[in-house]
Amino acid sequence: MASRIDAPAKCELRRVIRFLQAEGNSAVEIPRRMSRVYVEDFMNDSAVCEWRRKFKDGPTEIRDEEGQGRKSVATEDLVQRASLAV
Repeated sequence: MASRIDAPAKCELRRVIRFLQAEGNSAVEIPRRMSRVYVEDFMNDSAVCEWRRKFKDGPTEIRDEEGQGRKSVATEDLVQRASLAV
């Protein structure tokens, strides 16, 4: 039996989807194959289908978009004050 991978990175999952789609696996087959290795709720089926469609339509970036997630609160002023405090 294959070992399980917990908490995979989103870009890792997208790479696998891209690979399996390029191999010609169907939208049903891809999540079935991935569920053998990744934890049960690694990605919902509609998300897998959406990424598969994106890869089929042409080149798609697998890494997260720049600017997603928590915004930085660092400003040039804060950086300078922190360096002066040291």
